[in-house]
Amino acid sequence: MIQSEKDFAYLIEGLSIDTSNPWWEWDWKKAGAWTSYNWARLEEYRDSVFISYRLYNRIGLEHAKRMLFDAPRDAKLLDAGGGTGRKAIPLAQEGFADITIVDIASEWLHLAEEKANGARVSERIKLVEGDVLDMCDFPDNEFDYVLALGGVVSYSGDPATAIGEMARVLKPGGELLADGIHSRFGDMRGAARAGNLDRLEELAYSTGEHRQVAVILPEKLEALAHQAGLSDVRVWSEFIFMPDDKIRIGSDTERWENVVLEVEMRHYDDARFLGVANLILHASKHAA
Repeated sequence: MIQSEKDFAYLIEGLSIDTSNPWWEWDWKKAGAWTSYNWARLEEYRDSVFISYRLYNRIGLEHAKRMLFDAPRDAKLLDAGGGTGRKAIPLAQEGFADITIVDIASEWLHLAEEKANGARVSERIKLVEGDVLDMCDFPDNEFDYVLALGGVVSYSGDPATAIGEMARVLKPGGELLADGIHSRFGDMRGAARAGNLDRLEELAYSTGEHRQVAVILPEKLEALAHQAGLSDVRVWSEFIFMPDDKIRIGSDTERWENVVLEVEMRHYDDARFLGVANLILHASKHAA
């Protein structure tokens, strides 16, 4: 069953933030700097009560489960940029016993630790503070599977280096699942409808590669995977049918959420949707 908003109230306990408005009107400054534990709690709360953000997690997790369907439960998994454990903890609950989360924000890992303890899977999850652009804590060929979901490749600021590091720590024969932000054509359509010509021109003529959050074209993401030495490269669409991000989860949205998830997983590999949504990359590393 979909939980009600009050079930997540503990996540923002002690914060003087009015969450009755749309989330973009919340006073995030009251939660501290972006790397703060309270910021992580507030984002976790947002993602637990708005249907679109919960679906972001459910869809990414569903892709991960499909990749790991036949994987032995003692396989070594890396959740790169795994933050508060949104993917790692459910996978640990399904029996995966050797999961490492690496994230640059120690406070997010703090929340991941609390959540893992609450879910009684802490012995299955290792937490490492580190940068996906330089995962020096890990030797080459260390993990059977690498996950980098939630826009990690784009938010890293250097997609080529991020994918290169993920490929480096992947064992020969291992698999990588990573996503990148690319809704440029969908955004162009929205800008045109709204009459925002400045935004339309910016999206139409800029590659987005020099922004803080890199916007990656499908062919670019595929090229970066090949450049990193990966094979069996496939680039699909992700988050094609997302509802408006101001709609809160309630008793009347359960069917909606389940229908979107089912339709999404039916059409993610349809090439006609490339460019109107985000992207997800699945690739392998040649066995030695």
